[in-house]
Amino acid sequence: MKLHHYDIVRQEDNKSATWLEAVSDLNTAECRIQELVSLWPGEFQVVDQQSHQIIARVNGLPNHGEPVVDPQRVR
Repeated sequence: MKLHHYDIVRQEDNKSATWLEAVSDLNTAECRIQELVSLWPGEFQVVDQQSHQIIARVNGLPNHGEPVVDPQRVR
């Protein structure tokens, strides 16, 4: 059985994203994004490497020095 792997990317603008790392499961991806948002606010996405579909999206925006995290599963 082939395992799914996921890429974590940071959306830079409407046309570009920066690849950050690959992980083996969604829970790991979402935990890692929570860590990233606390250091680097912005929009992060989890992309299925096989289908190239965005699986989850997290918007972390600064709010008085604390990130506001809104995790959203796309599927």
